[in-house]
Amino acid sequence: MQMKGPVRFGIIGCGKITERLALPQLAACAKAEVAALVDTDRAAAERLADRFRIDRRLIWTDWKRMLREAEVEAVAVCLPNHLHAEATVAALGAKKHVLVEKPIATTLAEADAMIAAAKAHERFLMVEQTQRFDPVHEVAHELLANGTLGKVLRLHGRLGHAGPEYWSTTSPWFTEKRQSGGGALIDVGVHILDLLRWLSGKDVKRLCCHAKTLQKSVAVEDNAAVLLEFTDGTMGAFDVSWTTHPYEVTTTWYGQKGQLRTAIGAEHPVRVQLCKADGDPNQPLGEELRPAIPATSRVGGAYPYFAECVLTGTPPFVSGEEGRATLEVILGAYESMRTGGWVDLPLSVRESRAAMGSRPR
Repeated sequence: MQMKGPVRFGIIGCGKITERLALPQLAACAKAEVAALVDTDRAAAERLADRFRIDRRLIWTDWKRMLREAEVEAVAVCLPNHLHAEATVAALGAKKHVLVEKPIATTLAEADAMIAAAKAHERFLMVEQTQRFDPVHEVAHELLANGTLGKVLRLHGRLGHAGPEYWSTTSPWFTEKRQSGGGALIDVGVHILDLLRWLSGKDVKRLCCHAKTLQKSVAVEDNAAVLLEFTDGTMGAFDVSWTTHPYEVTTTWYGQKGQLRTAIGAEHPVRVQLCKADGDPNQPLGEELRPAIPATSRVGGAYPYFAECVLTGTPPFVSGEEGRATLEVILGAYESMRTGGWVDLPLSVRESRAAMGSRPR
């Protein structure tokens, strides 16, 4: 069912993700507007309201009251990971569409409750997976989907940055396992794994993870490497880091017809090297493709896209089920850390909870 715009958003949480992503995207979107801004720290909400020219009368300090009284059609849940489920289920129960920050939750039971609430109340649930909306990855997705490489046999991804303290100096919860669910794996591993799943269209069958705390004085992992086997036999791997300077997001794809590489920030961020038609490894390589990359996302980014989904009644392609599938692999990696071996999917809810107790070796 279509509705008239603009979509009125209520944003729960006024941390860095709201400052750097949610509010800038909504401010630039003609089909959406901010109708409520919520944070228990009113001063934090006021700072953002003033910066983005939002009326201070739209500030709330209680998200439950906001859901009851504010005139909003959609809610953005931008809270610490362990608070995602409660706010999301409540917002869906209040008949609001929900865009929740990654990861969808910290356990499969929480994710299942969120998905069930969306179905029960006939509202959209989308997980904000930023990497899917980067123009570099949108171009790569099209090339892979068109069969440019033929059958993909192996893939690899890496995402690293200097750590959450550089992202947000006011958010110590990133390294508190009870609140975050873990370290670099659940923080940035969710990004690169979801990207690999989306670009490949493949599901993970089993995995093995090795993680360590190499540099930071924290009780969670700051580096991790994960081996993957997909249901169709494809081999894969990804690694994540909180000790990488500068920021890095790369993927590599090995197919029957050639290779594809992506690198955010590179001079040529998408490069395809094709084999000669006869496939003779002793002959020079074939054509090299360097496709043009648009300046912005084809759908405008996560928030404009979600507003469009609400307006047109179109289910988002980063659904709650997609968020759950990515979370399950990450929790499987934590289970592998705990057991020291390979872990088969799907996980049980018991394994999902046990994984949260994993510690880096």
